[in-house]
Amino acid sequence: MNLIDVAVLSEKRRDMLLLIEKEPRSLEEIESLLDIGSASIKHHIKKLVNSRLLVEEKGKYELSEMATPVIKNLKELLDSLTFFEKNMDYWTSHDLTPIPNFLMKRLGELGRLEFIERDNAYMFEIPGIILEKIRESKEVFTFFSCLHPEVPYIYPELAEKGLKLSLCVTEPITERLFRDSPDETKRLLKAENSKLFYCRKDVNLPILVVTDRFMTIELFRNNGRLSNQLIICSGKGALHWGKELYMYYEEASEPVTLKLEHEDSLSYEQSSSV
Repeated sequence: MNLIDVAVLSEKRRDMLLLIEKEPRSLEEIESLLDIGSASIKHHIKKLVNSRLLVEEKGKYELSEMATPVIKNLKELLDSLTFFEKNMDYWTSHDLTPIPNFLMKRLGELGRLEFIERDNAYMFEIPGIILEKIRESKEVFTFFSCLHPEVPYIYPELAEKGLKLSLCVTEPITERLFRDSPDETKRLLKAENSKLFYCRKDVNLPILVVTDRFMTIELFRNNGRLSNQLIICSGKGALHWGKELYMYYEEASEPVTLKLEHEDSLSYEQSSSV
């Protein structure tokens, strides 16, 4: 019998390993805590000992050295499965391709999710609760591939108030900012603590906002349409995960630098490959 059969496929043995992982247990303690009959416990314990996942020490069973990494990976797998099962409808109906593989494997770090439902009439507006949380933050990292109407006006205001701000957008969005909102874009770039980057990748990620207080992300539906749901979470693991996703795109981007050609005109320098 291989380790997958012993440790994973049997729910009872899996529960025993996860219980013993916390601290060594006697047969009586395992029977009491898991409500499993004595004969059944002895049968499963024997298999776990024979597979060298458990060792007996002074009448109590504990994980072997080999079992420690096995249980760690098993817990991560179970956490991931539980995470997906709780929100299966969302994950199967939305485009997850903007999330790189190394972060897909760690989706469980997002922890407890809240979903913000938007009315179809306000699909292109940032929900008020998100704007409120942004204003309460000390630093903000944002990625956009869809330009929300409030962005050209809100972000310069935040930057001028001293908020540490990094904004990464696709190149078409950068062009729109300079073409349609030159004054606001100039204010944003002149602010001491703000940075603007343009990403040449074709990224289908409508919005990602990560601050020191919360993280929110919006994904397209599988049919390419905007979703009316935003995910919001605030655990430390989620903030770290979100910051890594933002940095993944910032590292594939170029910083925007101002070039004042005339007093009332504004352009940004592009590399020779453009």
